[in-house]
Amino acid sequence: METVKQLPKTIKLFKFARKEASLHGDYKIAAMPRISEIARNIEDRIKVDLSFYLENDKTPCIKGIINANIILDCQRCLEAFPVELKVNFNLAFVRYEDQAEGLDSSFEVYIIGEEEDLDSIDLITDEILLSIPMAPSHDFDCSLKIDKEEIVEEIRKNPFDVLKNIKMTDFGKE
Repeated sequence: METVKQLPKTIKLFKFARKEASLHGDYKIAAMPRISEIARNIEDRIKVDLSFYLENDKTPCIKGIINANIILDCQRCLEAFPVELKVNFNLAFVRYEDQAEGLDSSFEVYIIGEEEDLDSIDLITDEILLSIPMAPSHDFDCSLKIDKEEIVEEIRKNPFDVLKNIKMTDFGKE
């Protein structure tokens, strides 16, 4: 088993799985473009632990843990909404869909075709985005409080009131 402290930019699936490599490292949120677009704390770091192995002596797999504290915008009040993430995942990479049939249901299967290398930032970003709430919002009622004195009722006029003022004609008959 090989242990590496820093994550490489490119993950060589079959090579790392055959060596049963373990990678540990961290990234700045700013280094992940799709996460930094939605996070307020782009200078904070995300910790990542990845372990590679072969399942059934032929399928490269990654077991990983991602720890992150990301501050998002609450979708109700637009204030800061901290999200503490501990993402556990178990990925299996197959070339064709039928190769996944013999795998345990605990695996999330990725079909990679002939590709053997993965971008580590893309892989980690995908897992984080899958674990973030679809519409992040506070548990309490954080919707904007409106002062009752500020409520102004608008009196709407009936658009047909104008018709009351039209005199009916008898079309030439007196």
